[in-house]
Amino acid sequence: MTVHLTSLSAPGTSASHLSVKGLKVEPLFSFSGHQDEGFALDWSPTGQLLTGDCRGSIHLWQPQQSKSWHVDQRPYNAHSQSVEDIQWSPNEATVFASCSVDKTIRIWDIRAKPSKACMLTTHAHQADVNVISWNKSLPLIVSGGDDGIIKIWDLRQFQT
Repeated sequence: MTVHLTSLSAPGTSASHLSVKGLKVEPLFSFSGHQDEGFALDWSPTGQLLTGDCRGSIHLWQPQQSKSWHVDQRPYNAHSQSVEDIQWSPNEATVFASCSVDKTIRIWDIRAKPSKACMLTTHAHQADVNVISWNKSLPLIVSGGDDGIIKIWDLRQFQT
């Protein structure tokens, strides 16, 4: 077995020059609990992972000491359509935001049971909400939607 790595810091190099010969690479863990495809993913600063799917479900992955993962089979599922983006709060370790084709942004707290974890919701756009991002120092979230509009939201004005 020979492993060849090329420095990506050298001018003119790219990941296409990396090669691993004779080594079969396997995923560390796989989860088949989503009932549909999904594209929303985000790692927390503490190593937890959130994954969202086209049926509106969000699953929390938690690393275990056995180098395995626990994925809660009870999804966070207040969205009625596809979850487009998920973002962990930069300031609250148990809080995340999600946005959806259902035109909403939702704020969740994983300390609650998944069925009760949606703490705040706003009808954000007139079309699909595609992307969100937290402000690192203020309680603000920016969103972008299929309506072509970028909006900045103050979380203190969201409704429960």
